[in-house]
Amino acid sequence: MPDRKNLFEKFNAAHPWNLVWGSIFAAELVAALLDSVISFVALGRLNAGLLIAGALDAAVIASVISSVVVYLVLKGQKREEKNTLGRSSGFLNDIFDSIQDPFSIFSNDYRMIKVNSEYAALKNRSIEELTGPGRCYEIEGKPGVCEGCVVQKTMLSANPCAKEKLLLLPDGSTRWVEIYTYPLLDANSQVSHVIEYMRDVTDRKVAEEEKQQLIEKLDRLSKIDELTLVLNKRAIMERLDYELDRARRYSHPLSLIICDLDHFKQINDTMGHDTGDKVLRIMAQALAGSLRKTDIIGRFGGDEFLFILPQTPLEGAAEFAERLHQKVQDINYPGKITLKTTLSMGIAAYDGNPDPNEIVRRADIALYTAKKSGRNKTAFQA
Repeated sequence: MPDRKNLFEKFNAAHPWNLVWGSIFAAELVAALLDSVISFVALGRLNAGLLIAGALDAAVIASVISSVVVYLVLKGQKREEKNTLGRSSGFLNDIFDSIQDPFSIFSNDYRMIKVNSEYAALKNRSIEELTGPGRCYEIEGKPGVCEGCVVQKTMLSANPCAKEKLLLLPDGSTRWVEIYTYPLLDANSQVSHVIEYMRDVTDRKVAEEEKQQLIEKLDRLSKIDELTLVLNKRAIMERLDYELDRARRYSHPLSLIICDLDHFKQINDTMGHDTGDKVLRIMAQALAGSLRKTDIIGRFGGDEFLFILPQTPLEGAAEFAERLHQKVQDINYPGKITLKTTLSMGIAAYDGNPDPNEIVRRADIALYTAKKSGRNKTAFQA
């Protein structure tokens, strides 16, 4: 014989509302029977006393049965709801524990009500310690919420937030993480909890930094003359354009010097181009070592170099040129390079014209004058 109780519970669990409708139908059937009985009594065909008493007993029994059925249905529903809640809780715990990145849930008073093992490992604390009675900042020994805290931002705005942060780990190493926060709202649309999720992006940040360093290195290399290691012509002209604009905006003086190594063609012809390259390299580094902090040097082409002297009037540029003359003459070249080098220089001062090509043209005219006057000289183009 089948177990009637088990069958009833299975039917109740699978079709609870069918039982409700069944009980209602039973009550209606009993009511119809009562109507029929009353009709027969009225016609004198049945003993009124006995049948009415029996019918009333049947109505009471039907009512009781209906009540029991409804009770059992409701009891079954509550049992099912409890089981569903348990299954849901277990399912959520399984999901929570399966997350491989640090994950936590904060109440609106900054207490952590749930964290996973990855979050605990990141904080170097136990799950029990983190989810204890203390607020998150109290656990860290801090007086309040950290500045820029995205959990707080989400608490106040009810909007998701995100940021990148460099974390110092307990072992002294550092890791970059992306932090995402999401609000959970109550029935009144107020933030009751905040979910915080972290993702390790250290590899990406390292790659980005390496890429940026490479870009900066390539940018520097694109501006440096390979032989002399000073700015190349494109870079020095860009810098001249910038400095002329500053001189115009702030009404500052500026001077430009173009210098040329005397008899450089003879050096190449008699000692070879390799020696000529060494002479240029050594001389460029000696000139660069003579600069003030604000001065700029660049190779303008061949054996010509250009000096930008911001906030320097013509007289100051003349004094600077004399120091360069002496510096170059004092160079002792290594090995078998037995020669004394000299420079011819042309100087032009900023005259209000912001065109870099114009001031270069005037300095070049002065340089030609210096060479025509016997070399190792300085000429000026005011």
